[in-house]
Amino acid sequence: MNIKFSKQIVILIVLVLISCNGNKDKANVKSQKDSAEKDLVKTKIQSENFEDFNKKFHADSLFQVSRVDFPIEGKHISGFEQHEWTRKNWQFQVIPVAEGTEIGEYEHSVVKTDSLVTEKFWIPDSGFEVERQFKLINNKWFLIFYNDINL
Repeated sequence: MNIKFSKQIVILIVLVLISCNGNKDKANVKSQKDSAEKDLVKTKIQSENFEDFNKKFHADSLFQVSRVDFPIEGKHISGFEQHEWTRKNWQFQVIPVAEGTEIGEYEHSVVKTDSLVTEKFWIPDSGFEVERQFKLINNKWFLIFYNDINL
């Protein structure tokens, strides 16, 4: 065999190996990207729907207590009475979060993101304010903050 011919074969084999390895790396990157996209879709699919949670939370007292992240932030203040929320003094909440609530003289706002819902009721310049926050934790909604202030 000729040395020139041998060099060409060696070069050809090296090029083939490099080419195959490059395609393998591209396939691995594509596979990792596909896997990450599937995980993201899976997470979104498995996340609890806020509207379904909202209905059940305000209809089922046992479910509600299981989804209040005690010790919860916020306070109950009524005149001179004040306490932080615990499992023992929790008051069942029956009014669901709603977008367009119009209750007499109360102002109302709801701010929603994919992982946090904040609702506020207040009467301007009155000392009355209710605020609650729900947060998506491990794909389940929890009440994490509740202020009930009536001075």
